[in-house]
Amino acid sequence: MISLSDVQKNLVMELQYNFPVDETPFNVIADRTKLSLHDTLREIKNLIDLEVIKRIGMYVNFRVKGMEGALVAASIPLDQLDKFRREALHIRELTHNYIRNHPRYNVWYVIKAQNREALEKEVRYLMENVNTNDYIILFSKKNLKLSVKYDIIRGISWSKAEMPPDRIPTADELGLNMELLKSLSYPLPITERPFKSIAERFGYKEGDLVELISDLRKKHVIKDYGATINGDKVGITENAMLLINTDSFEVACNNIAENLNEATHVVLRESDKPWDYLCYCMLHGKDKSVIREASAKALRVTGAKSYMLLYSLDNLKPGIVM
Repeated sequence: MISLSDVQKNLVMELQYNFPVDETPFNVIADRTKLSLHDTLREIKNLIDLEVIKRIGMYVNFRVKGMEGALVAASIPLDQLDKFRREALHIRELTHNYIRNHPRYNVWYVIKAQNREALEKEVRYLMENVNTNDYIILFSKKNLKLSVKYDIIRGISWSKAEMPPDRIPTADELGLNMELLKSLSYPLPITERPFKSIAERFGYKEGDLVELISDLRKKHVIKDYGATINGDKVGITENAMLLINTDSFEVACNNIAENLNEATHVVLRESDKPWDYLCYCMLHGKDKSVIREASAKALRVTGAKSYMLLYSLDNLKPGIVM
């Protein structure tokens, strides 16, 4: 854990929660934090060097690419774990990849593909490669929230509710260049005008590109705008996956997304095999007590019949930000 000064804490919070959609966003941040632009950029680069800040930018919703996503729970033999970790490191579409404390399924990872058939094929290949056929694919039926923000003062993940539309428009429907969306998904350069090079490359005026980004945020095409923080570096060392079994999974997920600010991801899932836990959210905190407190709130607002709170024991793909 890195001990941050009050100035650094203030800067980290502003970059996470209030990063402006503006042609010169770091000028706005400088004004808010009462620093010069030079000192603001220098301090941000320092925080990146210290690995406190992973990136500043945005994520492009995989739905806009017409892709399918899923969480996979797998029972992988212990002598195959290192082989699986090495395989996963080379798959761009395989992101979060953790060993968790489930009594049967020790590895939980997120994977995306162009369609469900391709996803199932990729998962089957991966699992056969590590000598297991014991796994469950939990497809993303509806993503109700993606906002990984850490309140480093309270030591808990926290962000406002965001209720997406029932359907995310595709790039074709929006008339958008996929290469533009790909460029927007990369970290922004830490310069006075971070959108300048992208605008020039795709023939936009900077102001028009910023306006487009603002519109895409409203459509939930762009998610989690601002700084992404390395929790381990700021004392957010625990994360847990909360899976809920209840009478109405959709109502439960909606209630979590609307009422549990501590949740970073909220997803309604459907399974390829019998599975009772289809309402899913993620919680991050400085210790297990704050996670238990947040999960108790989730259970109250969902009327859960049963639940699983699965803590991360090891990150098999650390440092990956997609």
